[in-house]
Amino acid sequence: MNQIYLKTKRAIRYLFYRHLTIDEQLHISYVLTNEELVKQYWLLNKADRHHSFEVLMRSIKLTIDSDVLKLSLLHDIGKNKAHYSWLFRILSELKINSSQKAKEYLRHELIGYEVLKKIDGIDNDISFYQKELIKQRHYVLEKMDY
Repeated sequence: MNQIYLKTKRAIRYLFYRHLTIDEQLHISYVLTNEELVKQYWLLNKADRHHSFEVLMRSIKLTIDSDVLKLSLLHDIGKNKAHYSWLFRILSELKINSSQKAKEYLRHELIGYEVLKKIDGIDNDISFYQKELIKQRHYVLEKMDY
């Protein structure tokens, strides 16, 4: 029941996400100093960018670790492969939709890592993504990604 509540809450917020302000954009530029990582962030749709910024702001309350803050902004970049409606996301996460596209959506973290690996010269910048997000769900992000 708690999962349904959180997914519903996120879906409602999804409908009201807005463009980021100049100050928020500047804050992002302080966290993502690599041009290619910034580009990947801005490829997210408006709602996912805003959600990632919310995760960043919640994460800052617990840590100032630069890798965790980068992870907060980049954890959903695998969703760039296709655009998913809010209803599709809920049905997929609740396992009501089990199509191939839904399975791919649920693997967005692995897809994001594959995207990052293809960018030349950022191996050190993305090691945190594999270690902290793929191998072990980071404890800060686990608390902040809702």
